[in-house]
Amino acid sequence: MQQHQNPLFISHGSPMMAVENSNTSRFLQRLGQQLPTPKAIVVFSAHLDVTDDVVITAGARPETIHDFYGFPDELYQIRYPAPGAPVLAKQIADTFMSAGIKVNLSLTQGWDHGVWIPLRLMFPQANIPIVQISINTRVSAAQNYRYGQLIASLKHDNILIIGSGGISHNLSEVFRQPKTPNGVDMMNQFTKWVEEKLVNNDTESLLSYIQLAPFAQFNHPTQEHFLPLIAILGASEASVAQKIHQDVEYELLALDAYSFTETGCIR
Repeated sequence: MQQHQNPLFISHGSPMMAVENSNTSRFLQRLGQQLPTPKAIVVFSAHLDVTDDVVITAGARPETIHDFYGFPDELYQIRYPAPGAPVLAKQIADTFMSAGIKVNLSLTQGWDHGVWIPLRLMFPQANIPIVQISINTRVSAAQNYRYGQLIASLKHDNILIIGSGGISHNLSEVFRQPKTPNGVDMMNQFTKWVEEKLVNNDTESLLSYIQLAPFAQFNHPTQEHFLPLIAILGASEASVAQKIHQDVEYELLALDAYSFTETGCIR
């Protein structure tokens, strides 16, 4: 019998997490040690937002992408040489195409920092094959949810499915002076609403989060960091959501993480 893997949503935070000793970096290190070792990992990252055909990485040895600017030089020297999984990528692509979704199997797309920063902390040996699937901010939340649904069965085959984004992600507000009054309260109201809907399995409300959640546009002026959570909801098949980590950086970037379990507890 194959090992089951609980889908995860992780807030990957600032690129500085790769070199800083923080509550969230230590959490990710512990999480990797606690999880049963997966035979492969599939990631929906906020930083592979593609508006045309769904991109699925199919290279055998994807490069590490440093898709950020103005950070210390040491960050740009980091490599995460985890292998790709071309056979699994083709399997996923066939599933998407059978559902009428156009796919681009990319041999050149590398690991963006939404992939390598958390996985380098969780699995520092870089020996677990990875497939990355793009999100799409130009289509509905329901369509991104569908992407997750299409790969949901993989979790029963010892494949770890991860959404890597941010529960709140208003970078412009982090650097704005003066800051918006009550910004921290606006973040807290939003993240509390998300947690309430997740633990109560209220998928319908979460798919309409832009319209229903308090201060959704303040917390997500653009939607790419929330949609990995929506994809993971699809992959979870109505499993029980459990918050497994809570943290905030720069006062306004919530770093909550969730596990979606069939028993209500993370192994």
